[in-house]
Amino acid sequence: MERNGDASVCVGRDGPIRHLRDGVRAVAAGRGGRILVEGEPGSGRTALLEVVTDEAARLGCRLLRATAHELGQRFPLRVLLDCLESGGEPLAAARAETVALLESGAPLPPGVTGAVTAAAESLAERISGLCRNSPTVLVVDDLQWADAPSLAVWRRLSEAADRLPLLLVAASRTTPRGGGPLARLRDGLLADGATLLSLAPLTAAGTARFAERTVGAPAGPRLLRHLAAAGGNPYYLREMLDALVRAQALETGAACVELAAEEPPLPVRAVAERLGFLPPEALTALRVAALLGDRFSVAELAAVQRCAPAELGGTVAAWRSAGIVEEAADGPLRFRHDVVRAALPAGLPGSLRSALHRQAAEALAGAGASAERVAGQLLPVVECPDAWAVGWLLRNAEALLRRDPGAAVRLAQRALDALDQDDPDRTALEKVLVGGRFRLRRPGSADAVRALRDRAAEPGRRAALTCWLILDLILEERTEEGLSEAEEALAGGGDRPADRFRALRAFLLWAGGGLREAGEAADRALAAVCEPGRADGLAEAYARYTRALLRGGAEALAEVELGLAAARRAPADVPDAEVGLTLLGARLLGGLARPDEAGAWLASARALVARTGAEGLLAHVDLLSATLHYRAGRWDDALEDLAAPKDLAPDLAPARSWPAGSTAAIAAHGLAALVLGSRDRPGEAAGRLASVERAELADVPPDAGFPYGGPVFPLLARALPAERDGCPREALEILLPLLGQPAAAGADREGDWLPDVVRLAVAEGVRDRAEAAVAAAEAAAERAPDDRHRQAVALHCRGLLGSDPGPLSAALTHYAACAVLTGQGRAFEDLAAVTAARGDTDGARAHLHRALDVYQGLGAAWDIARADARLRALGVRRGRRGHLHRPKSGWAALTPTEVKVARLVAEGRSNPEVAAALVLSPRTVQTHVSHILTKLGVRSRTEIARQAGSLRTERATDE
Repeated sequence: MERNGDASVCVGRDGPIRHLRDGVRAVAAGRGGRILVEGEPGSGRTALLEVVTDEAARLGCRLLRATAHELGQRFPLRVLLDCLESGGEPLAAARAETVALLESGAPLPPGVTGAVTAAAESLAERISGLCRNSPTVLVVDDLQWADAPSLAVWRRLSEAADRLPLLLVAASRTTPRGGGPLARLRDGLLADGATLLSLAPLTAAGTARFAERTVGAPAGPRLLRHLAAAGGNPYYLREMLDALVRAQALETGAACVELAAEEPPLPVRAVAERLGFLPPEALTALRVAALLGDRFSVAELAAVQRCAPAELGGTVAAWRSAGIVEEAADGPLRFRHDVVRAALPAGLPGSLRSALHRQAAEALAGAGASAERVAGQLLPVVECPDAWAVGWLLRNAEALLRRDPGAAVRLAQRALDALDQDDPDRTALEKVLVGGRFRLRRPGSADAVRALRDRAAEPGRRAALTCWLILDLILEERTEEGLSEAEEALAGGGDRPADRFRALRAFLLWAGGGLREAGEAADRALAAVCEPGRADGLAEAYARYTRALLRGGAEALAEVELGLAAARRAPADVPDAEVGLTLLGARLLGGLARPDEAGAWLASARALVARTGAEGLLAHVDLLSATLHYRAGRWDDALEDLAAPKDLAPDLAPARSWPAGSTAAIAAHGLAALVLGSRDRPGEAAGRLASVERAELADVPPDAGFPYGGPVFPLLARALPAERDGCPREALEILLPLLGQPAAAGADREGDWLPDVVRLAVAEGVRDRAEAAVAAAEAAAERAPDDRHRQAVALHCRGLLGSDPGPLSAALTHYAACAVLTGQGRAFEDLAAVTAARGDTDGARAHLHRALDVYQGLGAAWDIARADARLRALGVRRGRRGHLHRPKSGWAALTPTEVKVARLVAEGRSNPEVAAALVLSPRTVQTHVSHILTKLGVRSRTEIARQAGSLRTERATDE
């Protein structure tokens, strides 16, 4: 791969470059000035000084340039003497004269100040004299290392710069506040009117441009996520890219350069060289701090270093001064660049790194650190857990299972792998392992729970483990096994466990399609737990959950609210019912035209999963989130929710993997394919559909799964290319099996697909199929008369069947009330076709324009093409309305969600605050902010706010 080595220099520094060139042009015209460039190490200060050098040479100015060095502080005026030396032979005499003054009377310990003062006076006069002959540019890099006399001369020259054609340009690290020679000079320069150029870290958009110019092609999402560890520091960015190129860890695709390596190499040597200025003891302590993670406290570091916190004061101050660490918002210290934190331990031998982690774990445990903090140090230890580690795990198992079940599982499994079969700790470790896997809800944990249950002798323990087993089987969609376990447990007798198993059996009957029997079983289970002395939160929650699934609208929502109250009385390690009920409530609220409340409930479900660590439930939260985003027209957000694991950051992948063959996986891949197909990206759509075998769709009811499964989305996605290829009959045949499935009355039967069946059936003259679809839609609407989404679907279908504009117009009202933008687009298109068939060409064109406006906002290129072709066949053309493609830059280029994000950013809200307001993940918000910066051509959130204010002013003026 070719690397464009120089093209990335000064990326994102357009403003500072402009100021520097203007300063050189001004001095060439006879006007002096002062410029101070500040930034952290690696921010590109030296590269900017090259701009000054080049411009001075171009305009014929005298250039004197030098770099201060830490050791040079021992020699008075060293950096300014180096500046004179850079002027060559013409300035050799002046330099020699100044050196002679410094050396006069040597050695003069008490009186050296006099000699230095005399030399400084002479040097200032010499440089001022040079300016009278020609414009002069004096440049010093790394001013923080300059000696005090040089700083004094610099200040004196600054005071004279207004009277002389002299430009002073100094670059330094960001100056610490609170005194010191450099801080005092900085204050004086600013008082003299100096221009301060602060080099902030590159934004996400700047990082993307830097990477593109370095490797010669746009960077892919995985590569950009990896580069985010540089924290916007150009030096670290370049070194990270160099390491990837050397290791051949990049692959070039048709559209971008992407990260190919599973564990990309880090620029270990470059980081070590960059930090080489630190004293040895400070660098050693920094390596230990890096082992503690991205955040650490001085007390923790002191415990590991086995010293008093006060002894680390100078070390931490040196780190802060160098810009390596800073104080986090929540109190501890944190590394400013993740690449530094990751590369420091990577530079140690593996055995030493492992030993340090083990030492840190014991030290932190002794200092009273949290269980998850100690576990974080034990996990990287390469050796098998020793007696201390196993003992610590067993003593802290409950706390660790509550706070970090994933760590508990990994540590318990490693310990079990190392123990003999007859070791007395095996049983306790197996309990930890199974308990953690159950809390995580990872696929495959049911078999481990069953094995532990079968070995349990105590009846209460067996009953509790059987409950865990059934819940795992529900999540793994092993419905028949779960039903068998519930019925076997019921046959064992008992009251309180039996109530719980009855409720779980009712839910499993619903999941298996036995709807009537499920309703009766749920009613019996609920009646039992409502008897005095029989209260069981989990049993009541699942009984009401099942009843809600068999109802619709406000009636179902009332059951959900009662079920949630019961679920919150259930054991804290069993969040399944609470998550499921919350998701169901979010869907019901959407249908009841309460979209804001639906979003809040969805956010609650996501927070509950994060709080309990039940990562196996996150796929269901993401699936419902994607469904709601899809209906509301936020298709980019829907695709983000449905991102394939390989496209995600490593820490997110396990929670976002879709279990192969599950109804959740079927729906997820199908919805992603539907969006991609609607956007006329058939190759990508086919790739997602390849994950769903046709055989998997045959026997899965549309309502199966939790919370939204079945073949609806993948079948719609398969029908789309058939229709695009001119085979509407084939598209209809793909969808017709849905009509033959059992029709549940629950909220999972919202019928988004029914209008497509009616449209295709009417067009193909298969009226009985169209009538069957209308009947299904109207039956669902009748069961939930307050569900406006169902009412919209029923009216939409009726209007299509009867070619009647009235029901279609009414459907549009309902779609708008419950914020279903996809339904609005289709209804406008269908209304245009019906109106055209009645001879009203102008009315049809108006409706077509409304449909195309919706499709354009969605980026639905295929829907635009279909609507155009369909109406053209009826004699309606859209006319002159300009392009139907969103611009690539400016405010008009932003998607609706990006506009909302931009407005909130302009209000000063942080990414987490924006995420909470819009019910998005912080990672999604960061992606949107990056897109906004790129489209608006700005570098910071402040500039977004400035543009937003200008836009509001322009609109107010226009009005």
